[in-house]
Amino acid sequence: MVFTGTYEHTIDAKNRLAVPSDIRSQILGEAARNGKGGDSPVFVYITLGEDQSLNLYTEARFEQRSAELDRSELPADKLLEYEQVMYSLTARVEIDQQGRVRLPEHLLERSGLKSEVTLIGVKDHLEIRDRKQWRERVEKVLSENRSLLMNPRRAMK
Repeated sequence: MVFTGTYEHTIDAKNRLAVPSDIRSQILGEAARNGKGGDSPVFVYITLGEDQSLNLYTEARFEQRSAELDRSELPADKLLEYEQVMYSLTARVEIDQQGRVRLPEHLLERSGLKSEVTLIGVKDHLEIRDRKQWRERVEKVLSENRSLLMNPRRAMK
């Protein structure tokens, strides 16, 4: 599953964020392919991201990432430190009947996110970012590095 796109949303007073319908369809489709969903609840994982953001992973992708850590080349003590912090700052949350996820208070506090956010597709996950900061970052990156959006075939060489 590949996540793409930019979606401007608002976190409500109960810390709920609506998952865009096309993204929700992708997540529910993956859950169904993995024998989940239907009448059963569908869950996603919310993790603390870089640069004052939160990351949203599907259950299958988060489990795959976790399994990949078993093959990490990090020294054992560094890997343990990473896993202790990363997993303790991760929450498994349900997508409710209205297509929303409740963002944990402790993750919102650590990320510094307020109500006006942008969801961005980043290949294997979604990032939840401050709307104003994201707009500024995109403008800065594009103005400083116009060749960033090169032909993908050139990136493969």
